[in-house]
Amino acid sequence: MDSSEFDVRNAIGLVRRQIWLILSTVLIIVGLAAVYVFLQTPTYTASTLILVDPRQKNALDPESQMSLLPTDNARVESEVEILKSPSTQIEAISRLGLVKDPEFGVKLSTVDRLMIFFKIKTMENLLADTDSQLRAVLARFSNNVTIARRGLTYVISVSATSADPAKAALIANTLSSTYIAAQVDAKISNALSVRDALNRRLAQASATINENENRIDAFVNENIEKVSNESTRADITAMRASLDALKAQSVSAQSLQASVSTLAANKDWDGIAAQLRSDTITQIKAERDKVLADIGNAAAGSTRANNLRESLAELDKRLSDQVNVEIGTLSERVKTAQQEQDRLRTSIRDTVLSSNLSNDVMVRIYELQQESAVAKTLYQDLLQRLRGVETQADLQLADSRIVSSALPPDAPSAPKTKLILTLALVAGLGLGLGLAFLNENFIGGFTSDQQFEAVLGVPVISSIPLLSRAGRSVTERSQVASELIDHPLTAYSESIRRIRLGLENMLRRKLQDKSREGGLIIMVGSAIPGEGKTTTAIAIARAFAMSGKRVLLVDCDLRRPSIAPALGLTPENGLADYLTLSLDSQSIRQFVTKDKVPGLDMIVGKNTHRTSTDSLIETAQFNLLMELAKERFEIIVLDTPPILPVVDAQYLATRADIITLVVHWASTSQRDVRSAINDLRTTAGEDIPIAAVLSKAELGVGSYRNKYNSYYYYAPES
Repeated sequence: MDSSEFDVRNAIGLVRRQIWLILSTVLIIVGLAAVYVFLQTPTYTASTLILVDPRQKNALDPESQMSLLPTDNARVESEVEILKSPSTQIEAISRLGLVKDPEFGVKLSTVDRLMIFFKIKTMENLLADTDSQLRAVLARFSNNVTIARRGLTYVISVSATSADPAKAALIANTLSSTYIAAQVDAKISNALSVRDALNRRLAQASATINENENRIDAFVNENIEKVSNESTRADITAMRASLDALKAQSVSAQSLQASVSTLAANKDWDGIAAQLRSDTITQIKAERDKVLADIGNAAAGSTRANNLRESLAELDKRLSDQVNVEIGTLSERVKTAQQEQDRLRTSIRDTVLSSNLSNDVMVRIYELQQESAVAKTLYQDLLQRLRGVETQADLQLADSRIVSSALPPDAPSAPKTKLILTLALVAGLGLGLGLAFLNENFIGGFTSDQQFEAVLGVPVISSIPLLSRAGRSVTERSQVASELIDHPLTAYSESIRRIRLGLENMLRRKLQDKSREGGLIIMVGSAIPGEGKTTTAIAIARAFAMSGKRVLLVDCDLRRPSIAPALGLTPENGLADYLTLSLDSQSIRQFVTKDKVPGLDMIVGKNTHRTSTDSLIETAQFNLLMELAKERFEIIVLDTPPILPVVDAQYLATRADIITLVVHWASTSQRDVRSAINDLRTTAGEDIPIAAVLSKAELGVGSYRNKYNSYYYYAPES
């Protein structure tokens, strides 16, 4: 429970501290999304629904439809792919005329414009490449068309997107109707292919029948003499003569019919009259010749000429009709002759078969007749199939149909303003929280003891709360430095005593196995300026002095002395003056200042030193000062310069028994703190104890100090 509360409290604190970073990130992301939405051209999407009937439709045999239900989804998926095929879409593009459409039509790309500018190609050459233009239009068309099956149903959705809602509906409907028309055309094409194949097979069957009939006739003619009865042979001979005459008559009629048909196609009325020798045709032709002569004598464009031309057209029609009648008569004559020939041929065969013939002849005739019968049966079957296919080609129905035509949409389908802005808001919050987390835990500073110890492996002995009065932060150094004396029961003062306790425990563990004489040196430093190092050093020194120890506080920041200004002191001499003069141990006393806390002496700085200061720390005078301090004081607190900007602190670290590193809570970057610790350990050794103190900590409502604020005289207000 406590861990959960701690996690929630940390999260709320993180958001509160990084609120401006989070809000800025959200505003930037949402703003970019709004600009994107504003710059986008609204597009509209219309959809047509097509139902794929799994039954193959046959108008001539409706009952057979029920037996063709598929057992898988391949049929519907195949229809989807046909709709996506380039051939179907190109046909739709052609019907819609999209090649010249401003939205889908041919457009010059940036590369094309550059090629024209540098005269690599001309506009005529680019426009002449129709294949590339068509591919470009097809690519744009395909990108704006979506074809998908609706779940596991037999319904296919055809969606088209365009800047014009009416055009979007038109494209979806046209593509769907093109697909259905192509489906019907494919079925008709299949039927016509079957018809052509049947025609070829029918011609072969007809030739086979004629061949068989000729073989029978030839065999009969060859065996007439074998008929024993004289009268029967005479009858057969007479029927043969009649058959030959009918054949000649049939051939003559067929030839005349073909000749007249050719002359009629060319409107050669003279030739037709000469061929047919029909009184009716001759009379009509004579009238026509007279009208032609009158037309030649009439004035061009006159009413009489126009009337004569109408009469001429009427006579031509009469001639055409009469010629058709004559051709029909010739056709009937040919048909009659054919029927008579079949009758005579049958009579001849029956007569021969009824006569006394040898078994071999009878068997051979029977074989020829059976072959002819089989050929005729096959011919009739093929002919029946041909008539069925021809009828079916004219009665084809699509297996798919449009169940819902597309209508022009009222609202644009893109950009989806609400969705985009909502996602941008969520993304902005997520990114803002992520940046806040990075800034606080990696880029930014430390916000908890546990975080500091987990990242750097250095113990945190205390967190000094941000000192406040009436809800306002106290920033005056003099007030902060005097807090331990003026208000000894506040959370701030308690945190200083906690620092003293932590340092004592660490020093005790360090020195328990070592014999050591003299005072202990505590270095108080920070990675960078402005961490609260000086006020912390003063508070630590006073805390030890208030516990009864003799303490010396030394302001070792020779470049920017801070202790004297923090305490409101104006010393006559400073540490730098001592280090630059050759003084004995008795003269050191003139540089020592007494604090108002009994037991605390101070050596402070006077003025900013403008020359190199690291050499002063390495002088014999400073060594003498440290030796004397160890003899006369139990605790020596060194307020050092920042560790990273100058090297003075690293020289001082070699003299320290323990280092207190002051880190500004949630402010100092982790990289700076890590670099400072690495520098200290490189100089003072890996075994040097380092204790961290988080200064100016903003303690939330749930902090343990606020839970026990009745123990503090001034509790930090939340």
